[in-house]
Amino acid sequence: MSNKIVFAFHATDYEYNMGIGFLSAFLRQNGVETDLVIYRKIPGKPSDSPEAVASSILSKNPTIVAFSVMTFSWPQIDKVITLLRDIGFTGLVVVGGHHAVVSPENVLLHPGVDAVCVGEGELPLLELARNYDGTNLSSLPPVLGMVYKGEDTADLINKRWLVERLEDYPYIDYGLFEAEGTESLSDKSMGSLSVGGIYSLQLITGRGCPYKCTYCGNSALLDYYGGVKKFLRKYSAESAVKNIKNITQRFKPQFIEFVDETFTLDKRWVEEFCSIFKEEVRLPFTLMSRIDIMDDHIVSVLADAGAKLVFFGLESGDEEYRSKYLNRKMSNKTIIEGAKILKKHGVKVVTFNIFGMPFETKENLKKTFDLNSAIEPDAAIPFIYQIIPATELARIAYDNNMVRVRPDDRWDLCSPSLDTAELPASFVVEQTDRFRARFSNPEKVQALYDKLRIIANPLHD
Repeated sequence: MSNKIVFAFHATDYEYNMGIGFLSAFLRQNGVETDLVIYRKIPGKPSDSPEAVASSILSKNPTIVAFSVMTFSWPQIDKVITLLRDIGFTGLVVVGGHHAVVSPENVLLHPGVDAVCVGEGELPLLELARNYDGTNLSSLPPVLGMVYKGEDTADLINKRWLVERLEDYPYIDYGLFEAEGTESLSDKSMGSLSVGGIYSLQLITGRGCPYKCTYCGNSALLDYYGGVKKFLRKYSAESAVKNIKNITQRFKPQFIEFVDETFTLDKRWVEEFCSIFKEEVRLPFTLMSRIDIMDDHIVSVLADAGAKLVFFGLESGDEEYRSKYLNRKMSNKTIIEGAKILKKHGVKVVTFNIFGMPFETKENLKKTFDLNSAIEPDAAIPFIYQIIPATELARIAYDNNMVRVRPDDRWDLCSPSLDTAELPASFVVEQTDRFRARFSNPEKVQALYDKLRIIANPLHD
């Protein structure tokens, strides 16, 4: 039979789901029909209900529904799956994404879930689409990268699958996002700059990150996929620019947002990429990287190619805490000097910061304020620490009985995961709000958007 896969994910921010975009491109290339439903709950915007999302999925007549899930979104998707079964969907429900990889047992406990994808999903989903006959799981052969309900999850390492060479697979299917809903891509709030009135596309030039920061789910994936050599993959500079050029010529964004975790990891690659990019694409862009791998030369190369804004993780202003608990071994001096280099070349600076981590103290939080004051970023984004399964920092929190009990059906990113005598949850919220008022108040953020908009508008036809 001919199967149709409908993808779905829960969005709380202005972003594409890169994983779904890659999967759809590969499946469509191989003759599988795909569609998309986005469950939007973006602060300040009208929210979708789980009932409406389930109905929308069913209306597209799928035989397979594939959910992409992060730990934070699982409680919401859990509801949608239950409702989808309640209103009569009898096909396959597959769950993938980070949460499915690190907590497959948890996901498979849901009575409405048939299988979890425990690696990257291109080939596993294609095998499902080719072999599912519309009846039940017993009709399906074993598929590398897929675990069915009732199967043993103890030996997942030998079930994993991932793309080895990125050029062997098609790039992100942005047409899937264009078709979703009624607006054109340029009218959708999909890039993080869109809240400031800038039409941007989020793009990526590789997969994986080599660092093992203790709070980040990437650390678990590094071990799971067999280390840096297997997990860290990059398009050649030429292939990356070709992909970007094809996308930007079709959708004509004002800005590009590169969402690679560490865009500047390979300096030779950056030099080659920027040389081609500024000739072939010529669009302003933002990127994320570690500040300790950005020197004067590489920043000058990026700026010359169109880099206008760099996001980097500061996380904690206390360098001893940062090294001991977060495995981020960079000095405050390095961070300050790196920010100065960016500003010297006219590149805007935005820092990421985390509040309420295990064994963090009020003095630690003060140092986070102080370091940001020394940097004077164009904006600084505070996050309240959230437990991510299979991470070292989560283990520390659980081992020391720091974790707050949450309702099973809710995951509030504005609510602390921890509550200790040294750092009460109420104090964490108070300091996060104070930090936001100081470094990311509406006036400051609007000023940043205004500067970027001046850069963007003349380049957009």
